[in-house]
Amino acid sequence: MARVWISGDGRMGSSLLRLVQQRDPAAGELVAADALGDAQVVIDYSHPEWTGPLVQELLARPRPLIVGTTGLSDSIHRDLDRLAEQVPVVIAANTGTGINALKKLVAEAARALPDWDVEVLEMHHRKKVDAPSGTAWLLVEAAAEARDPGSGRTHAVPSRVGETGARTDAEIGVQTLRGGDVVGEHTVYLVGHGERIELTHRCWDRDTFVRGGLRAASWAVEQPPGRYTMSDVLGL
Repeated sequence: MARVWISGDGRMGSSLLRLVQQRDPAAGELVAADALGDAQVVIDYSHPEWTGPLVQELLARPRPLIVGTTGLSDSIHRDLDRLAEQVPVVIAANTGTGINALKKLVAEAARALPDWDVEVLEMHHRKKVDAPSGTAWLLVEAAAEARDPGSGRTHAVPSRVGETGARTDAEIGVQTLRGGDVVGEHTVYLVGHGERIELTHRCWDRDTFVRGGLRAASWAVEQPPGRYTMSDVLGL
């Protein structure tokens, strides 16, 4: 069994440890490691201030890494690239399996309907401090890259207020809702003339993200060095 060390003592980190200790089926052949030095694979759901030093330590003592932390700086990404030359590194703004399947569907729909407008709506609990969510950006980029490779967030319009003028063909609107204890809801609208498609994912249990992270860890220990995403983990 592979020994996994979990970075981050927040809700995600605590849930990871609980599921591993309970031998949840999602944990596969993973058991908890007592210390980083004992680990064969590392999962990070923490904060960029912690992720940076963690990656530096792993550069000295390489082992597979799953990063579910968002808001990473360019310098951390460069270090992750260096680490990926030695071991498999999975980087995911959202490790949920359902949301990554949605990402694939969004890309396919945006590619098939190049003249349809794309809008993204996300809702999270009232205590979430960043907006739009990292997952909303993931979906924006999926649609944008399907139509204009390399564009990333270039066409994104995070909010519209006042006299904005007519919508352009290329822009992708991103709207944010906050309230209550909503774990996460994302809808991508593809709107044509006289018809529209709505692709929605709703999450009401944070353990869904955790199980995806555990699946990624079990997958990563069998892979060659490289930088991967959850699409790779899921075979998408």
